[in-house]
Amino acid sequence: MNIKIKIPWIFKCILTLVYAGIIYWESSRDTSSVSLPYHTDKIVHFVEFALLCLMTCWLLSSVRIWTNGIYKIILAVGVTSLYGISDEFHQLFTPNRSVDAFDWMADTIGAVTAGFFWQKITRIVHIKEKSLAIEKTLIKM
Repeated sequence: MNIKIKIPWIFKCILTLVYAGIIYWESSRDTSSVSLPYHTDKIVHFVEFALLCLMTCWLLSSVRIWTNGIYKIILAVGVTSLYGISDEFHQLFTPNRSVDAFDWMADTIGAVTAGFFWQKITRIVHIKEKSLAIEKTLIKM
């Protein structure tokens, strides 16, 4: 038996905004006492913003603005990338932090990667759902 749990879009929205807030809070912290291996911060940026993009895709999947899911993915990637720019700008005003274009590139690459991943996963899920529907129809005949 295939049971689908429908999560309200407002809950998805709250979770996504809370996560964006955590990113904002983390970028507000003074990191002068933290020493990471060289360029490890780019991996952190990649993962943080890939997750933000996945959460944004998840949120947009329940909003009926377009029927074509690729537009929602492009919107999610764009919004995530813009949030990365705003995050870097925010660091201008944070002590011992600086703006780094490579951080934004890592943010955007993470978002694009997550967008591709979301598109592939949703395509696989839709194909399986269609084949199950066809199978049920054939069984009823």
